[in-house]
Amino acid sequence: SNKKQKSSHIIEMKNVNISYGNKKVLNCFNWNVRNGENWKIVGPNGAGKSTILSLISGDNLQTYSNEVYLFGIRRGSGESIWDIKKKIGLVSSEFQLHYLEPIEAIKVVISGFFDTIGYYKRPSKKQMIEASKCMDLLGITDLAKHNFTRLSFGQQRLILIARALVKSPSLLIFDEPCQGLDFSNRNHILKIIDKIANSSNTQILYVTHVQSDHLQ
Repeated sequence: SNKKQKSSHIIEMKNVNISYGNKKVLNCFNWNVRNGENWKIVGPNGAGKSTILSLISGDNLQTYSNEVYLFGIRRGSGESIWDIKKKIGLVSSEFQLHYLEPIEAIKVVISGFFDTIGYYKRPSKKQMIEASKCMDLLGITDLAKHNFTRLSFGQQRLILIARALVKSPSLLIFDEPCQGLDFSNRNHILKIIDKIANSSNTQILYVTHVQSDHLQ
């Protein structure tokens, strides 16, 4: 485990090549994210942003024929996808579509501990406290008992950010977190992301197709 600690990179990609059919999506792609760095990845739809994300946190089968290191360990060298998920929080507007049954907002936040959509296990007291702290940090404590499916789009997005933050991940990935939001909600989410960057040790990857999303 000493080896893990020594790596100064949390993400390393070396000469990565990814193709779908005849289409090369990444060509000799090199990228390093050092400890303590926050990144914004901007590019039009189809530019390869989701492919890069799938190499980090997903099950992209082409990961294993490439050199991709996470937290100093090569992907495909025996670590499980669950080991990776423990260290990574993901916020995606798509998650909203998965919560169809009535569920209390606080339970959506708690589901972040278990990397499940929905809510299966009984949380510990410590997890309950942590979930409340996250909601407090984001200014959404008053939504705890509300039915998630009845909340506004902007409120749901904040709950999903709390869900990703709840396990204090080393890396927090925002995948188009402002999609479908109006100007004021969008700005609020960007402020919240800055707040997380300034008040925690979590590193942030912010992925968007909107050039003008301004983060500190």
